[in-house]
Amino acid sequence: MRKSDWSIFAVVAILLLASLAAAIFTGHWGNYHERWRELRSESARAAAIVDTRELDTAQQLAQLAVTHTERDHADQALHLADHSVDVAFDQALRDATDNPPPLTPQTRELSERIKAADAVLDRDQTSVAAIQQKLQKARPAEKDDVQAELDFAQEQLSLHQEELEDARQDLIRAGGDKKAIIQQQLDQHNASEAHSSKPGSSSTSTSTAIENPDSRSLIASLRAFFSLRSKEHLLADAQSNALAREEALAKEHKELESQISAEKAQRRIIGTSGAANAESNSPGNSVSAPVAGQSASANWAAASPNTSLVLLRHLKSEQQDLSALNKRSQDERQLAEVYANWAAFVRLRQQAFLHDLFLAIFWILLIAACVLTANHSVQRFFADLSPERRELHTMRTVALVVIQALGVAFILLVIFGVPSNLATFVALATAGITVAMKDFIVGFVGWFVLMGKDGIRPGDWVEINGVGGEVIEVGLFRTILLEMGNWTDAAHPTGRKAAFVNSFAIEGHYFNFSSSGQWLWDEIQVQVPPNLDPYPVAEAIQKMAADETAANARQAEEEWTRVVPVYAKRKFSAEPSMSVKPVNGGVGVTVRYITRVRERQEVRARLYREIVDLLHQPEKNEPTVAPLRP
Repeated sequence: MRKSDWSIFAVVAILLLASLAAAIFTGHWGNYHERWRELRSESARAAAIVDTRELDTAQQLAQLAVTHTERDHADQALHLADHSVDVAFDQALRDATDNPPPLTPQTRELSERIKAADAVLDRDQTSVAAIQQKLQKARPAEKDDVQAELDFAQEQLSLHQEELEDARQDLIRAGGDKKAIIQQQLDQHNASEAHSSKPGSSSTSTSTAIENPDSRSLIASLRAFFSLRSKEHLLADAQSNALAREEALAKEHKELESQISAEKAQRRIIGTSGAANAESNSPGNSVSAPVAGQSASANWAAASPNTSLVLLRHLKSEQQDLSALNKRSQDERQLAEVYANWAAFVRLRQQAFLHDLFLAIFWILLIAACVLTANHSVQRFFADLSPERRELHTMRTVALVVIQALGVAFILLVIFGVPSNLATFVALATAGITVAMKDFIVGFVGWFVLMGKDGIRPGDWVEINGVGGEVIEVGLFRTILLEMGNWTDAAHPTGRKAAFVNSFAIEGHYFNFSSSGQWLWDEIQVQVPPNLDPYPVAEAIQKMAADETAANARQAEEEWTRVVPVYAKRKFSAEPSMSVKPVNGGVGVTVRYITRVRERQEVRARLYREIVDLLHQPEKNEPTVAPLRP
C-alpha cells in the first residue's frame, strides 16, 4: 500500500472514531420527546409552590396499567396521590395565610396600591348603594337624572374594580400574594384529569398490545418481558420516592411537634403570668408593679390581653398542619405499599413471560432436533439404493427439502407467531417475493423439474446450453457440471466446473444422455483400399456393428417404445445403417450404430480392431472380401 493510501486510510479511521465518539456522547439527545417532557415538568415544578410530583408519577404509571389487577393498583395510587396533594394544598393555603411573604419595595408599593384601590372601591360601592336608594325615592321627573348619575357611578365602580384586579395580578406576579398563587395552582389541579377522573377510568397506552400479546411467540414474549422489566423499574423508583417523601414528612412532623410543644409551654407561662398580674392589679392588692423576675413575655402578655387568643389561633393552625402531615405521611406509606404490590404483580407476569421464552426456545430446539433426526433417517434409508433407482433418489432429495422447509416454517411460527391476517400476509409476501426474486423462484421451480421423471441426476452425461459434461451436483438453485473437452470424441474431463441456474429447465433446453435417451448414434468411417471390393467390406463392417450392438439395439427399441405416449405408438429400429460413397483415392464406407454414451469409446475401439483385422488379413475373409476384378 502506498504512503498516500495509508494517509487516506488513517484520516478515514480518525473520522470514523470521531463520529463514533460523537454518536455515543450525544446518544441521550436522540429521544428529544422525553427530554422535552422532563424540561416542561421541571419548569412547571419550579413555578409551583406545592409539589405535585407524586400525582404526576401516578398519572404516568396509570397509563402503563394493562391488566385488571394493574388498573386497580393504578386507581388506588391515583386516589392516594390526589388525596395527598389536596392535603398539601390545604396546608399550603393555611401557611400562606399565617405566614405571608416579607414585603419588598415593589410588593409594599403594590400592597398600598391595593389598599387604596380597596378604599376607593368601598366608597364607590357606598355611593352606588346610596344612588340606588335615591332612585327608588325620586319623583318621576327626577328619575332620569338620578338614573344617569347611577350609570356613571356604576361605570366608575367597574373601572375601579378592574384597577384593583390589575393591582392584585401585579402583586401575584411580584410574589407578594402567596395565597393567590397557591389558589391558582389549586384551581389548575382541581380542573386536571387526574383529580376529576373516577376509579377504573385510568387510561392505557400502547403497552397493552405488547404485554397482552395474541400469541406466546418468542418475539412477543421477549417484547412483553422487557416492557414489564421497564415497568418494574419505574414502579420501584416510584416506591422509593414515596418512601423518601414519607421519611421527609415524618421528620417535618417531628420538628413541628417539638415546636408546638414549646409554644404550648410558652402559652402556659403567658397564662400564669397573666393571672398573676390580674391578681396583683386587683383592688384588694396594693402592689401594682410587676413581680421581680417576671419574664418579658409575661409582661407583654399582661400588656396585651389579645396575645393569648392570637397564640391559641396560631397553635390551632399548627395543629392542623400537624394533622395534615400525618395524613400525607399515611398516604405516602399506602402509596408505597400500592407500588410495591403492583411491582410484585408485574414481577410475577414477567416471570410468566420468561417461562414462555424458555418454552419457545425448547420448542425451537426440539424442532431442530426433529429435523436433524429426520434428515439422518432419510439419508440412511436411501443410502443403500442402487444408482438405477432414480425415482427413489428423487424422493430422497424431495423428502429432505420438505423436512427442512417444514422445520424452518415451524421455527418461524414459534419465533414470530401466526400472523393475524394470514391470507393477506401470504398474498403480499408472495407478490413481493415473486417480483424481487423472480430468477431464484424460477431456478427453484426448475429444480423440481430436474428432479422429476425426465430430469437429471449426479453422474448423468448431459449437454446444457452447448456445454457438455458429467453432472456433479443438482442443487436447489444451481446445477454443476464437470466439463468434458470434445466429449463426443474422447470424453476426457477438462477439470473445469460449469454452473447453471436451474431456470434452464423451464426457459431453455438440455440433453440428457443417461436417461431413457442414454443412447447415442455413433458412426465409423472406413476407406476401403483400391484393390478390394468395397461392397463386401461394407457388408462385413455392418455385420460387425450389428453383432456388437445387438443387445443395445433391442434395449433401445424397448425404451423408445415405452417412453412414447400410447396414442403416438410407432415402430422404432435401432439396427445399424450403412452408406458407401466415393472419396478421394478410393471408396468410403460409413456405418452408423446405436450405443450407450458411457460405452461409446469401448464399442468404437472393438469395432476398429475388427475392421483392421478385416482389412489386413484378406486371406481369412475370402468368402467375404475379395480383390477387385480387372
